[in-house]
Amino acid sequence: MSFRFSVDAGDIEKAKKKVLQKLRAEVRVKGFRQGTAPDDMIIEYVGMERITFEAMNRAVEEKYLSFLNENKIRPVNTPHLKVADEAKIPLEVSGEVEIFPEVEIGNYQKIKLSPVKIEVTEKEVTDVMVSIMREMGLTKTVDRPAQKGDTVNINFEGKDDKGTPVEHTKGENIPFVVGSGHFLEDLEKACIGMKAGEEKKKVKVSFPKTYHSTEIAGKSLFFDIKINSVAEVSVEHLDEEALERITGQKKKKEEFKEEVHGIVKRNKEAQAKKKQIEEYQERLLKLVRADMPVSWITREADMRMEEIKHSPRFKHDPESFWKTLNKKEEDLLKEFRKEAEKNLLVFLALSEIVRKENIELDKDEIKQAEMRAKERGGEYEQEFQSAVLHLKIDKYLEGVTLTKET
Repeated sequence: MSFRFSVDAGDIEKAKKKVLQKLRAEVRVKGFRQGTAPDDMIIEYVGMERITFEAMNRAVEEKYLSFLNENKIRPVNTPHLKVADEAKIPLEVSGEVEIFPEVEIGNYQKIKLSPVKIEVTEKEVTDVMVSIMREMGLTKTVDRPAQKGDTVNINFEGKDDKGTPVEHTKGENIPFVVGSGHFLEDLEKACIGMKAGEEKKKVKVSFPKTYHSTEIAGKSLFFDIKINSVAEVSVEHLDEEALERITGQKKKKEEFKEEVHGIVKRNKEAQAKKKQIEEYQERLLKLVRADMPVSWITREADMRMEEIKHSPRFKHDPESFWKTLNKKEEDLLKEFRKEAEKNLLVFLALSEIVRKENIELDKDEIKQAEMRAKERGGEYEQEFQSAVLHLKIDKYLEGVTLTKET
């Protein structure tokens, strides 16, 4: 959409007063407390050129927002504004901006979601406690064969079928968790059932085709393995000293267990709500009609493709990236466009719904929107309005999701 409006001398003078007030709170003028210096001192300290420049920019921005409100225009992005002649008052401003298309929504009120039951099992709590202990290195050496979940320390060396050692396949005192999938699968399996001090010879180990070393990727070697130690992680070993290391304070095991229970519950609630929102959006899509601008879809898809091309994995070896992905660039771009169209259509629908439902933000939520706008940079008012809209959508979606504990 193209538009025009003018900014007269009165608009600039009003903006100049606001700029002076803003600068008065920011600059320190000798002989005056901060925020009390008169206008002429602020002008002398900062310079009229800067004040006039900021006032003109502010006046143009305020007139633009007023123009939008008066004409009930809903822009999608920050406009490209152009001033015909900055030396000529009134300023003649022209610009272009993308606006929200007309959106038709069916009876979205009929979408009802059933409450999701949240159940936290004893095993889930124990598993999280064990995971925390493992991350903190709270293991206990045991004199028994290694099993899945144990931390083993091993020496190994890879050899070809002739028994010749292969470069870069030797390791000493290497720890890993058996069954975690962070090590070569065949090596992990070979460690199961071995005790500290035991050795195995000629263990066949297959390397995946995507292995980082291209010399052995997709090939098999024979490894000699020695287990140096086996250690387990168990909540049975969770004493006061271990709890203090984990939490930073003296705590009983039951207290810690209750805290972990709360963490697991909140995580499951968040996952359940995410699934409910996805379900709601899928059902909402069937009720929405809108003439989607191609430029929106293309821009969103192109941005995602740019993120891919700036990733370390892609930069390291683009050819290997596409081969591993098993897709061509144009195919991935088509997928991105399809997803972008779907996501933008949902966004348009939710934007219209929060307008119809008169969703409002409280004081804390407004402050949150202000913080987001400042963090994003750019034109503050535009970023603020965007943050407000997204928070209203979040608030609405929070109201349609339901969970309950069993």
